Amino acid sequence: MNKWKEQFANSYSLFALIRGLNFEIEKDIRRQVEKRNLTFPGFRILWILYFDSNLRMSDLTYLAQTNISNIFRQLIKLKESGLVVVNSGNDARTKEVTLTEEGRKVVKNFLDDNVANSDLQIVHLIDKISKDDQSKLMEVLTLMSNELVGEQFSEFVVKSSSDIKFN
Repeated sequence: MNKWKEQFANSYSLFALIRGLNFEIEKDIRRQVEKRNLTFPGFRILWILYFDSNLRMSDLTYLAQTNISNIFRQLIKLKESGLVVVNSGNDARTKEVTLTEEGRKVVKNFLDDNVANSDLQIVHLIDKISKDDQSKLMEVLTLMSNELVGEQFSEFVVKSSSDIKFN
């Protein structure tokens, strides 16, 4: 078989599987955050700010892996709900965003609910994967994330994951 054809087919399989997993995991999280009257994109912003408390909108856009327009629309809603504060900057990209105490509570409650006894399917599925396989999977995904998304993104994921484990 042609090497490039095989690599392309494997990359497609990887993409499709990750996309499907992402969709199902997001759907599962959506069910929980909708109970808190939040959208998933809004919650994702709160989540990021919980672990990195004072970000410029451009950094928030990068970590949320979306565009500035989506971030801006979500921030308007979150600000109106009293969950974030947006401090002025020279333009939209340089505005700084922080969580309010109420915004911090939303994420803390989500964490408390899910570290005690999670209803999220992914949490239960992880338990079925051996520690060695989990470690190898994380190694591979981190390598790919570093190359495709950037090390800053991967470092945020490692830091926030560590914060969950040790705080």
